[in-house]
Amino acid sequence: MKHSAAVLIVIVLSPLTMAHHSFQAEYDQAKPLTLVGRVTKVVVENPHGWIYLETKKSDGKAIAWQIEIPAPAMLNRNGSGKDTLSELVMTGEQVTVNAYAARDESKHAWGSNLKRQDGQTVIRLGDNSQTGPAVPSN
Repeated sequence: MKHSAAVLIVIVLSPLTMAHHSFQAEYDQAKPLTLVGRVTKVVVENPHGWIYLETKKSDGKAIAWQIEIPAPAMLNRNGSGKDTLSELVMTGEQVTVNAYAARDESKHAWGSNLKRQDGQTVIRLGDNSQTGPAVPSN
């Protein structure tokens, strides 16, 4: 009976452990990105949220990026909750996001910070334990 209970616990909990990925497995610290564009959507949820960013290529063609961000509690500790991020969607403000590229070279990345159009307001998205050193903005 004890053996069956242990097997059942492993079966029930294994999807939960697989769902949470490490930064190093998903993103490449050697590939920092600086993305400039407009925030089109924000999803703030556990365990991670998303900022959807529309950038433009030099020929004017739009590129849609998905920027992974920490859980709501971490954003609130960093002083940038859902309301702050949602405001960017409503205003259509141009922002600069520093991030780390996905290893699979898809158009998603882990956000480390976001600079508003005024150039002074920086919203910390990630923390150094997950993103490593800060990416300088260009």
